[in-house]
Amino acid sequence: MDYVPGRGDSISPSSGTTVAFTAKLRIHDSYPCHSGVLKFTNVLVNEGGGYSPDTGVFTCPVDGLYYFTVHVSVYGRGQCAIFKNGEKVVSLYQTSLPDKRSQVASVSSVIKLSKNDAVWVNIWGPGRNDIFATDDNDTVFAGFRLD
Repeated sequence: MDYVPGRGDSISPSSGTTVAFTAKLRIHDSYPCHSGVLKFTNVLVNEGGGYSPDTGVFTCPVDGLYYFTVHVSVYGRGQCAIFKNGEKVVSLYQTSLPDKRSQVASVSSVIKLSKNDAVWVNIWGPGRNDIFATDDNDTVFAGFRLD
């Protein structure tokens, strides 16, 4: 169906630019010992080329509304946040202490971005980085353009 202004369509047609990525934490990057950007180096999809596995940062190629989500497998205590241009947007904290069992925590947000804005997952450092990946437990960062 063609877009007709004033007909009640809630979204005008997009520019046709597909921007979407999904990246996973590699098993050998489990239980990181640093604070700062968490790099998801196993890239499954990177339409539009915005996500860099080398830096762990998504750089917006096209203005618009974007949806981002992070799902972390936690064995103990894990804390992370989605950051935009150095500012926390949303965060999560998950603990399974004192029982210490594997659980998954997630956080998501719709974020308005301009070209060259940067989005990444930030971690807090030792004591809150019991974030892992195995052959059957993934930790994933994904995002895509909505409009």
